Amino acid sequence: MSELKLSAIQQRVLTILQNEQKAISAYALLEKVKPYGLQSPVQIYRILKKLSGHGLILRLDTLNKYLAYELRNKKNYLLVTICTECQTVQILDSPQFTQVIEQSLVHQDFSPKHHCLELLGQCALCFSKRNKPFIKISEKANG
Repeated sequence: MSELKLSAIQQRVLTILQNEQKAISAYALLEKVKPYGLQSPVQIYRILKKLSGHGLILRLDTLNKYLAYELRNKKNYLLVTICTECQTVQILDSPQFTQVIEQSLVHQDFSPKHHCLELLGQCALCFSKRNKPFIKISEKANG
């Protein structure tokens, strides 16, 4: 098996995504690589497409952002949870999830284009912030 060869700018984009440790838009990424000679949105989109095609990053359709995540097995299905408040992303990559999806699709005559299911909701931290118990402060007793 031959080793994947990335150009210097492709490697720079991948490194920036890895260092971000969060999803980032193509335009925000373009701003970060402009000092390295990348100027056009077309250029950044080509690089992102190549990195995605090699299974080095994920495109999150819901957010229209990209995330460094190396796919171990391109045939596995991923469950991606996205917090609608803080945009925290968590990924579940399990053979059991893949098996359930494949069993569900076997009788549907359906060939999925992407192997990523995105779920929107609230992460535990944002949920707990919004759902703190209401504590009524009583007035001081007159006396």
